[in-house]
Amino acid sequence: MTVEWDLLIFLFIAAVTIISAIMIIWSKEIVRSVMWLTLAFLCVGMVYIFLNAEYLAIIQIMIYVGAVAVLMLFGIMLTKRRLLGGERNE
Repeated sequence: MTVEWDLLIFLFIAAVTIISAIMIIWSKEIVRSVMWLTLAFLCVGMVYIFLNAEYLAIIQIMIYVGAVAVLMLFGIMLTKRRLLGGERNE
């Protein structure tokens, strides 16, 4: 019985992508959701590498992981959130 490592690695990356997509929805905190979204984007970029679409993989990682996810994180962290039980100006 021969083990095809390419298939095993692809299935692992696909499983991580699906799990991270589910965790985006289930996560209660928005910062954790963005981190799961970043992992999902990164795994989709790796799937593009397995499909021999290196240009799409580079664009996926540079644009989505590098720009969109970081922009969302900065936007979330730099805006004021109202704490539970507190006033709006606190």
